[in-house]
Amino acid sequence: MIKTKWFIYTVIIGLIPFFIRSFIVLFDNQGDLNYWLNAFDFITFGLVLNLTNINELENRQFKDRVWKTKNIGLSIVQIIIFASIFAILTYSEFKQNPDLNLTTVKSCSIILAVVSFLFSYSIYNRLNTLSK
Repeated sequence: MIKTKWFIYTVIIGLIPFFIRSFIVLFDNQGDLNYWLNAFDFITFGLVLNLTNINELENRQFKDRVWKTKNIGLSIVQIIIFASIFAILTYSEFKQNPDLNLTTVKSCSIILAVVSFLFSYSIYNRLNTLSK
């Protein structure tokens, strides 16, 4: 049940910006792949996943405190990376910086979001196993 709640309350909610953008592109006759796959949406998704990991792990007692500490630490590192990419993108949009390779930033954001999803899934899979 823990994984089901995680999927509904975290994954679906975290993907709302992506779903809204997909809905817009679906009805836009001039739909653009660059608009549809937006780095900000994937950064938001990764931030939501990692903040949820920290919240869930902080509010539980574990026999294996090292596992808990490592996972919270890795979530914090991922939040720092996502926040840094977010700041770079925001600054780039503000300054209209043509030197920034947005394709690379977008690819990194998508890959990091997938990694965060798999990491978060592994945490909730273990929590689900421990609750049984």
